[in-house]
Amino acid sequence: MKKILLLVLAVLGVQGIQAQNDVEYGIFDHLGAGLSVGTDGIGIDVSSCITDYVGVRAGVSFFPGIKINKKGVHFNGESTTYYNDIDLQAQLHKFDFKLLFDFYPIKTSSFHVTAGAYIGGGKLLSAKNTSPILKNASDYGNTGLILGDYFVTTDNQGNAEVNVKVNGFKPYLGIGIGRALPKKSRIAVSADLGVQFWGTPYLYANARKGDFGEYKETKIKHGDLNDDDDQDIKDALKLIEKFPVYPVLNIRLTGRIF
Repeated sequence: MKKILLLVLAVLGVQGIQAQNDVEYGIFDHLGAGLSVGTDGIGIDVSSCITDYVGVRAGVSFFPGIKINKKGVHFNGESTTYYNDIDLQAQLHKFDFKLLFDFYPIKTSSFHVTAGAYIGGGKLLSAKNTSPILKNASDYGNTGLILGDYFVTTDNQGNAEVNVKVNGFKPYLGIGIGRALPKKSRIAVSADLGVQFWGTPYLYANARKGDFGEYKETKIKHGDLNDDDDQDIKDALKLIEKFPVYPVLNIRLTGRIF
């Protein structure tokens, strides 16, 4: 896989050098549109050039609403108003606006350094039960699941929801091969590799700690859980908290409009 990626980048680099002087760039005098796919999802953007050394891209990136079902997730609890094992449905949320600036150190090369930001909602993943978890409707909205020392409340339909959140503003830094706008032809392919600085992901829920206090949006960390909690949940939280940055690798197809 690495050899294939290096080969693709090498070919793109050669193409960028060969196409060096076909189009002269001025301040926003050319416009293009791009479609990308990669670890940041599906991307759509418009691009332009400021000089031969600077290009700009603006658009959106998103993941389709992917849903994952898991049966028999274990939650600690002794009261009869709790279910210890429930079925959950998780859904991925990722929709960002992006503004990226490409800097070309060498005028005759398509190699670039990119800086910018992804801006969107902080919710990355949500999970909730697929059927009411409480036995009595009178309990809805009062109490619900137990995670470690936290009580996660339900809404009026008996549903409890937990969310994995990151920062809404995600600075980006990366490198790549390919021009924001192709010079030689109307259509070209480029590749980018970089990272989003989105902060440490944490689990949030409408919860309270212990038996007292009011329910409010609460951050629940991996270290807050105990031996009675579901092992998959503990492993997932432990893993995601290790990634304050998110790797981005994508391939982009660009068309020059004029």
